[in-house]
Amino acid sequence: MRYYLKKCGFQELGSVKDGKPQRGRYLLTSMSREVLEMFPPLSESQLNDSALLPVIPLYSGKKVYCNYVYHNDKFHGSAAKHPRNEYRLYLNHELEEHQLLFSPDDIIIIRASEITEEDEIQTIYYLDHLRNNGSALYGKMNKIIEDYPINGGYGILEGTIPEFEEKISRLAKPDDCEVVIDNTVTNKISASAENIASLFNAVSFRDFIMVGYDNLCAVTGTAIRYESYMNLEAAHIKPKSHGGLYLPNNGMALCRDLHWAFDKGFFTLDDDLRVVVHPKIESGYLNSFNGKQIRIPDDPFFVPDFENVRYHRQNVYGLFLTSGKL
Repeated sequence: MRYYLKKCGFQELGSVKDGKPQRGRYLLTSMSREVLEMFPPLSESQLNDSALLPVIPLYSGKKVYCNYVYHNDKFHGSAAKHPRNEYRLYLNHELEEHQLLFSPDDIIIIRASEITEEDEIQTIYYLDHLRNNGSALYGKMNKIIEDYPINGGYGILEGTIPEFEEKISRLAKPDDCEVVIDNTVTNKISASAENIASLFNAVSFRDFIMVGYDNLCAVTGTAIRYESYMNLEAAHIKPKSHGGLYLPNNGMALCRDLHWAFDKGFFTLDDDLRVVVHPKIESGYLNSFNGKQIRIPDDPFFVPDFENVRYHRQNVYGLFLTSGKL
């Protein structure tokens, strides 16, 4: 196993003054090949290329999405005195449990692991936090950092950290973890004008949709759930087979029967995001929702895109009449 050990720096943590950071908090990740191989590949040719990292902190057991950004304006004609060429893992309120959890000289341990979720492979990043408190584990990790050939406040450990792995063994399976998404994460994505769709795959699409709709069906406002079992699915508005993207604003949380009906065109949405049931459908259950406005997410990032809604209305609504069999 390979672990990335990072000692927190004062500047990285926002230069805290009077208990408040003066700027955004982040962790610099090394430019070395062996470290970069642990994280998603980002391109020098795309300005400030980024990725979403699903991080499971061992102190909370939740799945927390974080922004990982390659700030590379050095290669894009920046007029700044010191143009940037650095990789940052941005901290957020959920990762720090709504406090300034990390302090200078604390050590962060990160290990990547590929996990299969619903037939999709997602790389999960397990993370632990060691305070500078004189513990034996802190001393051991600190010595690895200090003895590392490159003096950059980080180190690589090839092997096993038993204390770290023991904590992982006590966690729920990654697909059973509660998913949390801080609004600073969606704000940073929204500020990226280009290539947002590349940040998402089937697993992160579902995670974001479920969080955006509070794990409730957009139409019924309910869900049947027991532990990790739930009757909700992430439904594409513009279908994937029609070129629809894994973007949260191209999805809704729907219970399984309504997802099926939506995909078949039994109902659609109007521009006010109200349910429109096809007049050929005689289902009393489905017609009970006719004219009902769906649950509209609080965060605009998750609100359905009107172009996708109109696409569904024009190209999917009533599709059952011409599709042969259901």
